[in-house]
Amino acid sequence: MRLTSLISSLSIAFSLALPAALAADAEHWAALASKAKDGVIKLDSDSYADILADDREYSVSVVLTALPAQFKCQPCHDFDPSFHAVAASWKRQPKHIRDQHFFAQLDFIDGQSVYQRLGLSSAPTVMFHPAQAGPNKSNKLSVVTYDMNRNGLTAPPLHGWLNNLTPAPFAFHIPIKPINYVLVPLSIISIIVSLYSMRKILIPLAQSRVVWGAASLILILTFTSGYMWNKIKGAPYVAAGPGGKVSWIAAGYQNQLGLERQVVGGIYGILSFSIIALTVFIPAQSSPLKQRIGAFLWLGMLVVVFSLLIKLFRMKNGGYPFALLF
Repeated sequence: MRLTSLISSLSIAFSLALPAALAADAEHWAALASKAKDGVIKLDSDSYADILADDREYSVSVVLTALPAQFKCQPCHDFDPSFHAVAASWKRQPKHIRDQHFFAQLDFIDGQSVYQRLGLSSAPTVMFHPAQAGPNKSNKLSVVTYDMNRNGLTAPPLHGWLNNLTPAPFAFHIPIKPINYVLVPLSIISIIVSLYSMRKILIPLAQSRVVWGAASLILILTFTSGYMWNKIKGAPYVAAGPGGKVSWIAAGYQNQLGLERQVVGGIYGILSFSIIALTVFIPAQSSPLKQRIGAFLWLGMLVVVFSLLIKLFRMKNGGYPFALLF
């Protein structure tokens, strides 16, 4: 009878001590998170296993990274501020919510055994470990991995992903930099003062038809020559042609190289200037002889350059049926 009473007492004591131990573990990680600047707990192989104990009543987001210079992991350095920014946003939550989820970081140099056990060959990798016990226990998989290739290295996608997994939703906080409130007004004031002091030069330029005409012509030539197509498609400047020769013309009307765009833009520019010369500059000449000579010269320029343009079309597509001089 006494043995039975003793066993019952020990069972009750153990059942009371177990929640206390779990609470103590949560308090330990909560204390480390509160001391960290952005709420990110630094881990090693041992603490990684401790924070992911099977009986945890909290969830954990862990980034496995490789920040030391010898690993030359540029994505790790690019992603590190994003992870810390999201962690800092979570740290702004009230304590009773904040202590239900922790952000942690394990560097390769501190947890090589963990990398080997998980079979990781690349970094960074973010894993969400849901709570395994207590009121926040989830029916989700034991580990949810962030799709870095799909979502990228910026903070907003990471926040959106974690916002659906954490015990409570949280807003993404962008820190305010006080220096911007000083530099931006000063820059605006400096620009205004500079523009005002140069008003005698700038106002005539802003009212000049020549300036607006030249700017419009440059923009038109830039975009009609295929600049945006090359920019969007990322077309190379030149390509390797037959026999290893450099080719600056891409075959077909659906392709274009960078140098080809510049040649087309130059041809369009000469044609445009020829029309301007024939319609504006030549009539402005007071001498009939100069007008006649100028008309013949610019008209000849127009015909020759337009022939080159048609020749270019024929070079891109041998089936183009038209030709002028060449």
